[in-house]
Amino acid sequence: MTLTDAPNSPTKVRRGFFGRSGAWLFSPQHFHFKLLSGTAVGIVVITFLAGLFLFVTLRNHHQETLRSHTIEVMRLGSVIENDIAALEASHRGFLLTADNSYLEPFQNSRELIKQEVEQLTVLILDSPPQRKRVMKIQEIVQKWLDTIALPQMNARKTKPVTVLAESAGNPGVSLGTSLLDQAREILQSLQNEEQIVLNQRMKDQEWATQSTQVLDFVAKLERSLIEMEKEKRGYLLTGDNGFAEAYKRATADFYTYHGYLSILIANAPERSDSLGDIRKAVERWIVGAAAPEMEAKRTGKDAAALAGTNKGEELMTQIRDMLRVFAKSEASVYEVRSSATARERIIKTSALAILCVFAVGLLIVSNSYSFVLVRRQLAKLEGVETRIRSIIENILDGMITVDEEGVIRSMNPSAEKMFGCINNEMVGHKFTKLVPKSYGSEGQPVACAWDDLARQTGSTNLAVGRTRRHATFPVEISLSEMVVDKQKLYVAMIRDVTERKRFEMEIAADKESLAVTLRSIEDGVITTDVTGKIIMINKAGENLTGWSSREAIGQPLKSVFNIAIDLAAQARAQKSGYRNEAHSILLSMPENATLRSREGAVFFIEQVASPIRDSKNEVAGVVLVFRDITERQRNEAERRKAETLEQLGLLAGGIAHDFNNLLTAIIGNISLASLLLPPDDEMATRLNDAKNASLRARDLAQQLLTFARGGAPIKKTASIGKLIQDTVSFSLRGTHSRSEFLFGSDLWPAEIDPGQISQVVANLVVNADQAMPNGGTLRVS
Repeated sequence: MTLTDAPNSPTKVRRGFFGRSGAWLFSPQHFHFKLLSGTAVGIVVITFLAGLFLFVTLRNHHQETLRSHTIEVMRLGSVIENDIAALEASHRGFLLTADNSYLEPFQNSRELIKQEVEQLTVLILDSPPQRKRVMKIQEIVQKWLDTIALPQMNARKTKPVTVLAESAGNPGVSLGTSLLDQAREILQSLQNEEQIVLNQRMKDQEWATQSTQVLDFVAKLERSLIEMEKEKRGYLLTGDNGFAEAYKRATADFYTYHGYLSILIANAPERSDSLGDIRKAVERWIVGAAAPEMEAKRTGKDAAALAGTNKGEELMTQIRDMLRVFAKSEASVYEVRSSATARERIIKTSALAILCVFAVGLLIVSNSYSFVLVRRQLAKLEGVETRIRSIIENILDGMITVDEEGVIRSMNPSAEKMFGCINNEMVGHKFTKLVPKSYGSEGQPVACAWDDLARQTGSTNLAVGRTRRHATFPVEISLSEMVVDKQKLYVAMIRDVTERKRFEMEIAADKESLAVTLRSIEDGVITTDVTGKIIMINKAGENLTGWSSREAIGQPLKSVFNIAIDLAAQARAQKSGYRNEAHSILLSMPENATLRSREGAVFFIEQVASPIRDSKNEVAGVVLVFRDITERQRNEAERRKAETLEQLGLLAGGIAHDFNNLLTAIIGNISLASLLLPPDDEMATRLNDAKNASLRARDLAQQLLTFARGGAPIKKTASIGKLIQDTVSFSLRGTHSRSEFLFGSDLWPAEIDPGQISQVVANLVVNADQAMPNGGTLRVS
């Protein structure tokens, strides 16, 4: 095969899915749908990208705002806890040493707590429950100051520390620890709630969570140091073991928070070293200051003297400075990471903007393609319009455009020619001027209005057309509706059906002639379609089947034409594998059959089934012709019976003739033998009986000859009594029965065939004798 032959090859390469899709997209099919779809897709894409960009920006801004708010709330909560602890520490330090240097930190802590509570209240204005709890913290701190801290500090200025020993049984109440613990619990619950919210909102930003946790643990680490110092001073003041236990818990909290921080910053060696230095400093403070002072208090030594030295305070100041530097460093890390997040957000936003620009470019390209496609489509539409105009002007059917009022708007040349008009002279006139009448349901033309015709839109109707010269002719009108420039118009396709009407009349006449012929013939005729349903039955068929034409039409042939099934013909039809019911009828119909009518009458028929073929020589139906041969069958049976009797008669005549010849010889010999014997000899009597029997046999042979000749019985006048006596006596001879006769003396002779009457009597006697096997008396009267 050459390359030029390849396109004509019957084996074509099937294109794939994408090939078929591309061909469909660039094909002119569904032009408007494709054009609108392309534009709609571009608009949807741009709208989606703009919405996505706006959504991402607002979401990031909202998340950042919420994160900053949450972190600030947690920070202020931790700072307030630290300031409360610092306030307690300054209070206990002053009570322990009466050193005025503790008054300034005490006062600063009071002011800081007030400011920080106000700031925290501003941050949580949107949450009334949290705002109430913050106000509760301020109330608790103020109550502690008014009822415990300030009175004790004023008393310490004039009295020694031993004045507090009286309340050693309940030191927590003495120093107000339980009251401030309520404030700490509220702050801790507030921080826990914010921590949960922060974790939920920052679950996709692990580094931010880590930095936030580091800042939180640094604050808690600082607070644990303050708690350690505070509880130490409480123990030194009161000697209560509750403060010692609280000191141990604060120490354990310090190591716990330190362990958490070590895990969080394990990947940063410098920060890990700084955290390790803080721990070493705290251990030096514990070993060098806290532990000796608490041990001295426990052993009863002067703890105030040990607390008055500045060694512990110097170490604690160093620790606080180290923690402050570490916290500042972690805050810087957080800020750097926040900046990186902002840059990443800017990059994402820029990427979205670039994507939007790309989408705009894609839309421009799509619109350019749509513009080119529209121009090509318009060029095609102009060509199509030219072709349509050419078709309208050259079609043979008339085409008239009518408005809603029934006024003619346009006519094609064929319509003008049909109605005898020129130069659109009928434009502006009523349509009913050209079509004044239409055929009604009764088949007669009646006057019609335009509204009646308009209601028949979508159907084809027969009407009467009228030319300009008032000549009428039959037309066929098909109305269709269309909308042009928001105005409803009707298009009437008109066809002159004069010739068709003439053909229909001729066909109707032929059909009527055929129907008359079918009604006149004596044979039954049934016509079926290809499915075996009856479409016509004549009068003779109605009489034989018992079905009227109206009832039979549309019924299956087997339901109306009820004949006995020919099993052999049915087997042949099934074996041949007929394609439809018409073939089945042609193959299974026997030549002769028994037809049972609807009323139960039985007819013997002969039938012929012939196919009806269409223009393609395909079987389109069956014509079944059948006639009643019941009388003919009966006559044929009588004829065959007569022929049989004639043949039997010939046979019987031959036999009787030969038998008669034999009897003649027998009778002659018996007569000769009787002449040679004396009259009273017993043998003569027996020979006489044999002669009588031979004579009866001769009469029987004579009957056979009469039957063979087909003539009437041989009648003669004879004594019926003597004939009966002789026949009965002869028939009973040799049996155990005897006979008695009772005949009247006035019995007349009768004209009879003695042989036949004797045969009848002999048959009766034999029957009677057989009814008496032991013998008896047979009475004949």
